[in-house]
Amino acid sequence: AWGQKEGGLRPDEIDKVVAHLRRLGGVPAPARTAAAKASGDTATGSRLFAAACAGCHGPEGLGGEGPALNNPVLLATATDEFLIETIARGRRGTAMEGFLEPSVARRTLSRGEIESIVTFIRSLQGDKKK
Repeated sequence: AWGQKEGGLRPDEIDKVVAHLRRLGGVPAPARTAAAKASGDTATGSRLFAAACAGCHGPEGLGGEGPALNNPVLLATATDEFLIETIARGRRGTAMEGFLEPSVARRTLSRGEIESIVTFIRSLQGDKKK
């Protein structure tokens, strides 16, 4: 029903539904700018992923308590900006807390460190160890 097929919603209609839901939830629409691209270091990201992310997402990103990040659908559809903001702010309604916020349970990550993690996650695209 959400795709461009007979009876499906067109992109402009989807945008209107999303805008309506944002208004209902009191969430302002994001400014339309070019999506941020992660420009981190893969080796640093690998080290940080092992220390901060692998406990929930698995050592190779194949999932565990948290969802698989080494997932072709996720990697093909999620923008770097989405991944950066998810790591930075967390996911409401889940155990995933934002890493920009101080915590007694884990260290805070800088935006540059988060970008390195996203760069590492992107490097998993060809790595389908199972």
